[in-house]
Amino acid sequence: MKVSSLLTQYLYQNRQLNIPGIGQFSIDPSVSIPEPTDKNFGEFLQSIQFNPKTISRPDEELIDFIRQKTGKIKPLAESDLDSYLSDCKMVLNIGKPLYFEGIGTLQKNKEGRLDFIHGQLASERLEPTVPERIVEKAADKKPLYNTEYISGQSSSNLLLRRLLMIGGTVIALGVIVWGGYLLYSKKTSPDSDNAAEVRQSAQAYIPADSLNAGTADSSSLSIPPADTIKTEAAVVNTNTPAGYYKFVCEDTRTAKRAFDRFKILKEHDSRFQMETKDSIRYSIFVVLPANAADTTRIKDSLKAWYWGTRDRYIRIAY
Repeated sequence: MKVSSLLTQYLYQNRQLNIPGIGQFSIDPSVSIPEPTDKNFGEFLQSIQFNPKTISRPDEELIDFIRQKTGKIKPLAESDLDSYLSDCKMVLNIGKPLYFEGIGTLQKNKEGRLDFIHGQLASERLEPTVPERIVEKAADKKPLYNTEYISGQSSSNLLLRRLLMIGGTVIALGVIVWGGYLLYSKKTSPDSDNAAEVRQSAQAYIPADSLNAGTADSSSLSIPPADTIKTEAAVVNTNTPAGYYKFVCEDTRTAKRAFDRFKILKEHDSRFQMETKDSIRYSIFVVLPANAADTTRIKDSLKAWYWGTRDRYIRIAY
């Protein structure tokens, strides 16, 4: 389940949602919450209030709510929320509208403050790359086909073309800003000092109980202790000994996510490793002793522990 949907569910259930770095959404306790298919649902959306107050960290109740809905351990639930909120802030900072389904739309104005537009249904969702005022003006200027309004028709078409050009310019600027952000992210990814710190903290496998820190599903995973297999994190070549399998839990091109996720995992099970062959694609994995017939069971148990209910998979690297 997406984090955005969980935020909406939490707001409906608790009548208040605090989002760090953005503000607070609230619903008056006296307002009844109808079903989305109810004809009065649009009226209900108008009752949602937004307060751009300063919030430093998410409520513990919100973290527990996400953890229960996704089946993940608390640190991974916090990591998912942090990644989602980072994307939200980036959208607002580059001037695009940020849409929360079932809540409303936020957009930063010229003064740097957030304007809140009460939520529309999904079918009425704002297009994030074209400002709303441009869409409205383009819709209002309909060509007139009566012969007595030929001059008005020409003027209307010219205005429409200009508006389309402005819209195209806005889209192009958005693409340029996004490309610059990606390039900046790659250049500011963790340097060799950070990588060395990670390698020092994961020099060797040590015996561990099992991957049972997250959910009850992981109780079916029985992992024999590892002996003396030494593999550093973030090393290009990783040799897997005979009788062992390399289970890759996640591949990502985002360096920050890879290092943040690895830092969380190594605190719960020191056998987890991370590697990159080109500083662009990062893999988080664990090498475990297993028979070929047991690999499917181990992959299923790892998936339940690592991803919870999300539609992801664990692969074996050879």
